[in-house]
Amino acid sequence: MSGITPLGGTPRGVTPRGGDRRGKADMHLHTLYSDGTADIQGLLDHVETATDLDVVAITDHERIDGALRAREIHAAGGYSYEVVVGEEITTRRGHLLALFIEERIPALRPVTETLERIRDQGGLAIATHPMAPLTPSLGRRTLLRLHHDPDPRHHLDAIEIMNPSAAGRSRQLERHHLNERVLHLPGVGNSDAHVLEHVASAWTWFPGATAEDYRRAVHEHAVEADGEHWSHWHNVTVYGRQLAAKARHLRHTLRPTGEWR
Repeated sequence: MSGITPLGGTPRGVTPRGGDRRGKADMHLHTLYSDGTADIQGLLDHVETATDLDVVAITDHERIDGALRAREIHAAGGYSYEVVVGEEITTRRGHLLALFIEERIPALRPVTETLERIRDQGGLAIATHPMAPLTPSLGRRTLLRLHHDPDPRHHLDAIEIMNPSAAGRSRQLERHHLNERVLHLPGVGNSDAHVLEHVASAWTWFPGATAEDYRRAVHEHAVEADGEHWSHWHNVTVYGRQLAAKARHLRHTLRPTGEWR
């Protein structure tokens, strides 16, 4: 786990700094339903037993069926944190995170149309790893165009300031300066986890401890990003584990008995 911030065992709803009651949210998690390596049950159990998160969101690429399934399992499981349905959507200009949605939003549509579809569902729209090279991300021009768009439906709700992946590390300072000087969006932190040990390696502090508290905090600019970047070597090993997990999952899907071997 080189490069990963160790969990401090802080009780849910309490910060380690000053004792003020604040919640921790990691709203960018992937499962086997897209390019993650963990199944839904395993991810939910890991959050419960190995993290101090208060709220998480399942945000697989271009689909929400895994997130909906997670909500079902979570409702029957007696977990001590809350789950939000989300989706990481590939727009024609890069990735957008949609939170608090109930219907899948199609990929490869104009970014403004995607934002409108998120608004229609009452969801939050967050720019994930913006300005990152070599991965589908909203660029500087797109961020500025949306910022100056007269239609409020085309405005972002927040920007992912802290993303510990290789994509998130790229141009972090430039992203921070653009937001601080021009965009003035709430800055959130998410792990963008594709393996279990990355969950809660970055997070968002917010007043309260519930999903609705998180949503309100974003609207009120009352959030704070935190976390630590993964090492470059760890990023490389994760890619290999993603490929191996997909191969195992494909074999399991094609096997008539449906049994793992």
